[in-house]
Amino acid sequence: MNKKFYKWLSIFSLTFFLSSCGLFTNQDATEPETQPPTEETEETPEESNENNQSEDEVNQELTAWLPRLDNVLYSYEGVGNEYATFNRRPQFNQENYYQTATDNGGTVNVEVFEYKNDEIVRTFQRPETYFRDNFTEIESFPELDEEEVILKAPIKVGNKWSSNGNDYEITAVNHEVEVPAGDYTTIELTITMPDTVIKKYYAEDVGLVSEISETEGMTVESNLESVKTNTPEVLPFIVYLPDDQAIGMDTMETELILNTNDSARVAITKLLSGQEDRYKDVNILSEGTEINYLFLNDENIVEVDVSSEFEENMAGSTGELFGVYTLVNTLSQYYGTQEVLLTVEGEPYSGPHITLEKGELLTFNEDMVN
Repeated sequence: MNKKFYKWLSIFSLTFFLSSCGLFTNQDATEPETQPPTEETEETPEESNENNQSEDEVNQELTAWLPRLDNVLYSYEGVGNEYATFNRRPQFNQENYYQTATDNGGTVNVEVFEYKNDEIVRTFQRPETYFRDNFTEIESFPELDEEEVILKAPIKVGNKWSSNGNDYEITAVNHEVEVPAGDYTTIELTITMPDTVIKKYYAEDVGLVSEISETEGMTVESNLESVKTNTPEVLPFIVYLPDDQAIGMDTMETELILNTNDSARVAITKLLSGQEDRYKDVNILSEGTEINYLFLNDENIVEVDVSSEFEENMAGSTGELFGVYTLVNTLSQYYGTQEVLLTVEGEPYSGPHITLEKGELLTFNEDMVN
């Protein structure tokens, strides 16, 4: 049940850059050297503004460099390390929070970003997250809350800040970058860490197009390969079903198709109650049952609360056993854990033959699986 943990060799920090440089033109004297020097004239405000309009000016909106897009899939080609190849997509885009998931083939890292007036802050990140929960709503895993400013106003070359032990500096603007997805005009952000220097390149209205990491003479690159729009997230979802003889459980491979801001809880309810057209044979929730809430808590325990229909429609010891454990095993599999806290309208489950005490947990049932 547990997924093998792989560690990222590339850093999960998203950062941005902002810049605006003024260039002044120097006029050569046109009189011969034998003539007395001409008196310098003072620039008018209009002339000064014109001289400050330079090719280095960039968009000052922070969201231009880290756009909050829905249903988009970014794919990056890696060079120098197998985990430098990854996909990134949004999961939730609500109020001033943006939650993304990055899959590098070794792990899935979920990050939450808070958009403020003058800075964008990564407030949360969790590796090994193969499920979808809205972490800004459930507020689980407070030990993973760690603020790091990844983009800060004003937008100009030389803008520096330090955050969470890392030093940031916007080191270039209007920097041309060629990646598999095309040619982009970018801003360059340099992040200095104790043993690593990372340069990230962001294109306006696109986001990250290239990331180059230097560590002890080793160079690792991730370059944008494609951007696909109107692309929902597809999560594998294994369902445990009673076999034909009702003496054990078989498994069935299904999928959850989730657009940005879609709740996995709602999709799971629809799937397990036989309302999903692709999986009509799946119907392990009794008629009328709703899942009121569903999430993984700080102790790696699945908390699920269902409506009263789940309890009321149980019949017979065998029927109740399958009714409870097909749900327990399915949710344990989805979250990659072993224990489930099952409640009905906020109270411990109490059926014809199974009665739970307050706080009593149900464990994934290996014995019932064929």
